[in-house]
Amino acid sequence: EDHSYIRIERQEGDSDTPLSLQTAVVKFKTKRGPYRKSQVDLIGAIHIADAAYYHALNKRFKEYDVVLYELVAPEGVEIKQGHKQELSLDVISGSQQGFQAILGLSHQIEEINYQADNFVHADMTPTEFSKHMSDRGESFMQLYFRSIGQGMALQGTDQGSSSDLGLLFALFSSDREYRMKLIMAKQFERMEGLPDVLSGPEGSTIITLRNDKALSILKEQLKAGHRKIGIFYGAGHFDDMEQKLVNDFHLQRFDEEWVDAWNLR
Repeated sequence: EDHSYIRIERQEGDSDTPLSLQTAVVKFKTKRGPYRKSQVDLIGAIHIADAAYYHALNKRFKEYDVVLYELVAPEGVEIKQGHKQELSLDVISGSQQGFQAILGLSHQIEEINYQADNFVHADMTPTEFSKHMSDRGESFMQLYFRSIGQGMALQGTDQGSSSDLGLLFALFSSDREYRMKLIMAKQFERMEGLPDVLSGPEGSTIITLRNDKALSILKEQLKAGHRKIGIFYGAGHFDDMEQKLVNDFHLQRFDEEWVDAWNLR
């Protein structure tokens, strides 16, 4: 079954009036097997969002025994809340910071409390990431051109046909931040399948192998006796990750919640 992990909440009875861009919290458990007393939640992230979104997540994280988090960074790195830091993949973090300034949003690295006692790093180091990319013959240019192809395909839709004009209008509008947020929110919603394009038929380091690393650490935490575990990862990772929770861990989706990431009112 296909599921969404990012959506635009719209006013009831008026699909043209957006209220917020939301990410999913998807909950899993099972009644049999070694993990029958455990609950695993996929907590979707957008890396730039309203500060209130990250404050709500910080409060939610206190409910978990362990929160596994996404970040390509050296082992043992200290991430201080409220400070700008150059971490993760330069080419990606640079583009995120550019959008952050244009849209008037906050960055995840600055707002999330990564020093919480229950936070556990569940991602590759830069060395691991580079090695896997090299071993698989992958490059950022390859992923970039795949994303360009996806964007061109979207231009053929009714919604995409006027996006260039809408973007130009938004850039020179007196309420630029708001109009840009509307355009980008619609892009997030429409391009949720983009990670599948980035992965290709054999998967990819940026999605598939990083998910495998996170789930190997999930298995360690479950064996250590933790019973309520959150996985805080970019929402684009969750299509692949959910399939693996079902197939490899025999967990079943039993509930979902939606959290407001961008206020679009």
